Amino acid sequence: MKQSFKKALVVALVMGGTTSVWAQGLKDAYKDYFRIGVALNQRNIADAEQQALVKREFNSITAENDMKPQLTEPNEGEFTWEAADRIANFCRQNGIKLRGHCLMWHSQIGEWMYKDNPTKEVLFARMRKHIHAVVSRYKDVVYCWDVVNEAMTDDKNAMDPYRQSQFYKIAGDEFIAKAFQYAREADPKALLFYNDYNECDPVKSQRIYNMVKAMKQAGVPIDGIGMQGHYNIYGPTEKEVDDAITLYKKIVKHIHVTELDIRVNTEMGGQLRFSRGGVTVSDSIKQHLADQYARVFKVFRKHKDVIDCVTFWNLGDRDSWLGAANYPLPFDSEYKPKLAYDFIKNMKPAKWELPTAPAPKPRQQQMERPQFNARMAFRPIEGVKDDFKPSEMNQPGQEYPMVNSQGYVRFRVMAPDAKAVSVSLGLGGQGGTKLRRFFDGSWIGTTEGPMDEGFHYYHLTVDGGTLNDPGTQNYFGSCRWESGIEIPAHDADFYAMKNVPHGNVQQVLFWSESTKQVRRAMVYTPPTYGQNKKEKYPVLYLQHGWGEDETAWSRQGHANLIMDNLIAEGKIQPFIVVMTYGMTNDVKFGTIGQFTAKEFETVLVDELVPYIDSHFQTKADKWNRAMAGLSMGGVETKLITLRRPETFGYYGLLSGGMYAPEDIKDKSQVRMIFQSCGSKENPDGIRKSVEALKAAGFNAHGYVSEGTAHEFLTWRRSLKEMAPLLFKK
Repeated sequence: MKQSFKKALVVALVMGGTTSVWAQGLKDAYKDYFRIGVALNQRNIADAEQQALVKREFNSITAENDMKPQLTEPNEGEFTWEAADRIANFCRQNGIKLRGHCLMWHSQIGEWMYKDNPTKEVLFARMRKHIHAVVSRYKDVVYCWDVVNEAMTDDKNAMDPYRQSQFYKIAGDEFIAKAFQYAREADPKALLFYNDYNECDPVKSQRIYNMVKAMKQAGVPIDGIGMQGHYNIYGPTEKEVDDAITLYKKIVKHIHVTELDIRVNTEMGGQLRFSRGGVTVSDSIKQHLADQYARVFKVFRKHKDVIDCVTFWNLGDRDSWLGAANYPLPFDSEYKPKLAYDFIKNMKPAKWELPTAPAPKPRQQQMERPQFNARMAFRPIEGVKDDFKPSEMNQPGQEYPMVNSQGYVRFRVMAPDAKAVSVSLGLGGQGGTKLRRFFDGSWIGTTEGPMDEGFHYYHLTVDGGTLNDPGTQNYFGSCRWESGIEIPAHDADFYAMKNVPHGNVQQVLFWSESTKQVRRAMVYTPPTYGQNKKEKYPVLYLQHGWGEDETAWSRQGHANLIMDNLIAEGKIQPFIVVMTYGMTNDVKFGTIGQFTAKEFETVLVDELVPYIDSHFQTKADKWNRAMAGLSMGGVETKLITLRRPETFGYYGLLSGGMYAPEDIKDKSQVRMIFQSCGSKENPDGIRKSVEALKAAGFNAHGYVSEGTAHEFLTWRRSLKEMAPLLFKK
């Protein structure tokens, strides 16, 4: 890559001189519209070739992480400037303006900011000192600041529009006003922005608008709104982006797109893989990426009167917080321009524009369509067995989607007026299945290859819009309800519905004083529960992953069926399983390292555990309580069990990290540690961790699910292996 890059640069210099080389950049193509920016890390500014790329293409720079509060002031009064200075000096030396990001954010901020439960006056003093120090140091090169980042909630049902951060709990929305006041004091010339994501969502955009409008009416110096722009190839639509900008420009004169990337993978929840490579992106997906970039830039150009800058969130795919497999940027992992770069630079229209809605057709004409014939529609495919059956997760009476014995999936969707229909079934940027139109108005197709065994989320994309498949049931797994499909596993018997005594999964509602709302938990009680009013049971608190909720373990995970079958086979003693929402879905990827789970710890340990012990027949002591979680629920489990050793006696991390012997101060505080993952994840890490724990004297067990990755089949198998190890003295 380095040699070819140098040759291309030499040829360009010889052919056209230095001026022509620099004239080729995005910044020059958009000189009559707005600045083109990029977020950089330390590697980017240390590599000569990447420096040349930055100078050719961009005229605004953002420090990806190095100016965030935790990096600049990790401890109160202890400032670490080296990394931020290197970014600032690169800008100074090359005459490139710097966007400051960011001053106040609930994530990636030192815990000292909230130390000792400060009054709002103490909090404001700490904020002012930090903001003045950072802004004053870089005022010669920074032309604008993201002053407050992500203060509004994504919960559409929340009565309070604000994120329940520590800032907000201490000071209400006054912390926002104070942050802008202090930033204006420190640099009266810099433009000051409020910055947020999901900014095109109609509910959240209105909340952002209302907040900024109210602040400005109160005299708060907010100059602009930062639209982060973390999109995917299917959304938001042109109209959604246009509507958001049109709304915001009513109250501000400056809009920046601050963190633009467009991922090709729309799957989320536990199945979102942030791989750093090894995945081939199909030509059709590359075209979809180029089209979506073309669509959003068309809208940006339309609003050049208010948009001052559009910043890409990283230089190339290898730098992206989304991972290379999500293919999110105009430059690939080798910093070579993609088709999307060409579409952006040359302002090409999307190949497939979103269509306008056609006029309704007469009912008579719709009724006259030919009848569907499956044998005519689905021609034999070499090597694919024609033994397709309706998916076990279909809605009652629905024939499609279908699954065959090899794991191929077949779809049929009625969309007679659509121009393009695809299915996002697949993982980590591999794309999905493009359907073809049949003469009866349906869209049909079969996956190109067999899907992995187990559960998969998916959805339809119809003319650019994201829809669920009406043929199958919906499952909460992407911070939204998604379609779900099950590819029968060879070992599915352990979670099959059998003729055995079954327990009960019930919903319980409990008041949370810390969050000031009624919260929900799903509680599994074994078949014998309640028969003897004096019999008490141990309890497993079982957590879901990011993007999911309290229903995930019983619906996607079949935890209740696994328990029923193990109890019927005499492999475990009966115990209760409690599943509640882990408050994970407000966490943004790229910031997981700063996730503390402290708010959820209060809900779980101080509110839910006492509620369960007072309303169910439980053995209410730590040696009869276990906590386990999958993926991010495992992260929560590790954090909470280490901080609250008096509450739980058994720990389980399912694709959720690992304990080290030095993490646990007192070996007597835990009776058993269980750790697992899929063989396509980090099996060596699990084995080494378990060996180290055993060598240190812990009762540790490890399990690797053969042939699986970060998915529910891994976690179903893990629960089956872990459950018999719990509550043994």
